[in-house]
Amino acid sequence: MFGTHLHHKMTTFLAIATPIVFALPDSITDGLIGQGFSFMLAANVSAHSWVGLNYVAVDYAPKISQALLGPARLLVAGLGLITFVGLSKIALFSPQGIIGVVKGVWRGPKQIESEKTLQPEE
Repeated sequence: MFGTHLHHKMTTFLAIATPIVFALPDSITDGLIGQGFSFMLAANVSAHSWVGLNYVAVDYAPKISQALLGPARLLVAGLGLITFVGLSKIALFSPQGIIGVVKGVWRGPKQIESEKTLQPEE
């Protein structure tokens, strides 16, 4: 039952930490803090989806055919790995990581452009 316990801890972490970090001002989440949290979020979301989809595969694949269980679990592991690689790339190479991407979706292009003009030139 270690997997279930870990799955519940990951869910709790995502439910509590994510809204807090997204509510923080950009001045706090810029740099190493934002990048580190983005990477932790990428790992957590990927592992969470892998465990959850694995539960679905174990429950439903044998109802179709017992021989499908192995390939279904392999597919789920592959999806988890692809999710981790994609989210990690965003976390490490995008400005402000996953936090910046999500905030950018909510802000929209006009607000982002106006924020850029308000910032002093470096």
